[in-house]
Amino acid sequence: MGKLKAKDVAKLKPKSKCCKDSPRCTRCPVVIKRLCAQDCASMCGKDFKKALARARKR
Repeated sequence: MGKLKAKDVAKLKPKSKCCKDSPRCTRCPVVIKRLCAQDCASMCGKDFKKALARARKR
């Protein structure tokens, strides 16, 4: 997947269902929903990394 940028979150295509890994993968539908709810497209780098870590946490 490579490095994820804040502006690319809205374009991500989620997987069909959660893989139940810990931490969740970045394409997990739960993670994408959590990031879109926080409006991550407008965040800068450091804030986005923190939000991504919180969204992936189980």
